[in-house]
Amino acid sequence: MNRRILGFYYIISMLFLLFILLFAAYRLKITIDGNREESEKALETLRISALSIYLAEGDFDGEYFRTAMRKSFSETDRLLLLAIYSSREGIYYLISRDESYLSAAPGQSDRAPWRGEPEYTVRPVYENRITRRFSPGIRQDLLIDGIFRDLEKEQVYPILREIFYILLVYLLIASVFLLYAATVIGPGEKRLPRSKKLRPSPLTPPASRLPREPATSSPGFTPDAAASLFSPATGLGWSQHLSPRLTSELERAAGSDQDLSLMFISCTTGTIRDLALSILEAFPLRDLAFEYDSSTVAVILPDKDLDQSLREARDFQKRLSSPSTTAQAPLAIGLSARNGRLVSSHRLLSEAGQALKQAESSEGGGIVAFRADPDKYRAVIAARSARPVRSARSAGRSR
Repeated sequence: MNRRILGFYYIISMLFLLFILLFAAYRLKITIDGNREESEKALETLRISALSIYLAEGDFDGEYFRTAMRKSFSETDRLLLLAIYSSREGIYYLISRDESYLSAAPGQSDRAPWRGEPEYTVRPVYENRITRRFSPGIRQDLLIDGIFRDLEKEQVYPILREIFYILLVYLLIASVFLLYAATVIGPGEKRLPRSKKLRPSPLTPPASRLPREPATSSPGFTPDAAASLFSPATGLGWSQHLSPRLTSELERAAGSDQDLSLMFISCTTGTIRDLALSILEAFPLRDLAFEYDSSTVAVILPDKDLDQSLREARDFQKRLSSPSTTAQAPLAIGLSARNGRLVSSHRLLSEAGQALKQAESSEGGGIVAFRADPDKYRAVIAARSARPVRSARSAGRSR
């Protein structure tokens, strides 16, 4: 798959993750704000009820006051502690669902009477303390405190359900997108991508230096089979598709600053029929393996430098020579790589072909790799580009 599409998919995924986090934070904030507003209203209702009973009885120790406040406390949602106290004299009334909410005053034991403003142990994210004046018109020092739970577990489940539905929709859309991208540019495509051709390099040798010309026909060639990309006899791509596909892969590699290697595999005795199945097993990208002639196969190795391709070539030779495989004819392998250069498909074919010739000349076959120096290559290109170009007329006069 094209790395640009994968990069776009990664960016969209990160943005979606950020959206999910912001959405969850926003939904939690709305829920907490609504709960706090309800808690303030509930505390005001409790204050008015307690003040009415206090004005009628005159103190906070009456049985009716305690019974009424205990009932109101149990009926108020998310209320964890209720306290009425004087900032000078201490606590007059306190009811709590847990003793841990009220911290002991400095220098006081648990049984000693409380003096001053009480101190609470409140979890800042889940709980909230609300303070109001108990009787503003009568005693300014009387206060009423309430500790409320800001968020209930039952309120978190709907938020998680909404996030799950959004995530499910995103996964479905992403799956359709990735399947479509793989169908358009993945293996087995029936239309090669259109792209501009690379201009031939000034260092490209003449066509006569190529080891041999691609075969115009191959075993099993028929007019009907020529309309497809693959030979029905070997399962490899037709030789006429090699150069256009190599040009396209070179442009892709140059655009993303990646390497690319070309491998020629020659069977010194026999035909490529014997090699086709092993090659397709070792190099599963079927649309990057091509017949070159009756005994040679060309394999394009994207995103691999010369060292990685050499290791794959050695592994391929070892696999064919292992006792568990059927006997194979000796192989000769020639390699070349882009190696940071802007080269044409013709140049790379020539370099791999020259390497194959040297490999074939060794006894029993071998592996030869053409390693180009990108710095020297650029220097030669720059030197040739800087030479003054004489017109045909001035050249004629000089003779």
